[in-house]
Amino acid sequence: MIQDITPEQFSVAYDLRAPKSGDTICLFHGSRILGVRCAEGELRLPRFCELPVQETDCWFLFSISGRDYFWCRRGLAPAGGDYNWISLRRSMVFAPQHEAFAALTARHLATWYDDNRYCGRCGRGLVRDAEERALLCPECGNLIYPRINPVIIVGVVDGERLLVTKYAPSHAAAKYFALVAGFCEIGETAEDTVRREVWEEVGLRVKHIRYYGSQPWGIDGNLSLGFFADLDGSDTIHLEKDELSQALWLHRRDLPPRGDTMALTSDMMEAFRTGQI
Repeated sequence: MIQDITPEQFSVAYDLRAPKSGDTICLFHGSRILGVRCAEGELRLPRFCELPVQETDCWFLFSISGRDYFWCRRGLAPAGGDYNWISLRRSMVFAPQHEAFAALTARHLATWYDDNRYCGRCGRGLVRDAEERALLCPECGNLIYPRINPVIIVGVVDGERLLVTKYAPSHAAAKYFALVAGFCEIGETAEDTVRREVWEEVGLRVKHIRYYGSQPWGIDGNLSLGFFADLDGSDTIHLEKDELSQALWLHRRDLPPRGDTMALTSDMMEAFRTGQI
């Protein structure tokens, strides 16, 4: 998956240091990042020394194997050269994988910083806390931490069959089969969310819910929690058409191979198709 970047090491340790010449700078325009798509299929993000930005415009995000990554708060248009705006979803197919993972994770933090400029309690402008990754209100002392949205993804299994879905056109892109997914609600456990989402989207009951794995998904600020669960009772699907355009049972031999397993959904479906589940 996209976060599996070994032997590179991701460090979320925080401070307020300023960028150095060779540090990586992440700039965003909507859901696109400024970068270079090299002929060899590689993604390269710009260095601080390559851009007309000031130290004060760049906020430290994290490091990977000793290389520091910063978010530039200043809007900047590419002015010639090789740089252009690259879709974050497209960036996942480029090497090295740790650079693509950095792009998604930087997007998560950049969106959070951009969306939280003022205190929701008193309206004063927020500043970065000196000790931890939080935004501090200097007026009332309110601390705001990064928002992480828990989401479940569930592969519903009936023997050798897996329930697959496609989103409704109004809800999301529906080019490939996916699995039932949804956000955890207040007061729910992840397992409660699995049961509720399966019932709401396809009208099925499940049992023997078991954890598969998790994935930080910076594009949307989510933490995806993957589960498999067994069908409990009738296999008749009752489709929630506001969210899904299609849901059907596929035998593992009929599941199409996934081109990559960067996303948790793809990894889970491939694991079932190849008999690992």
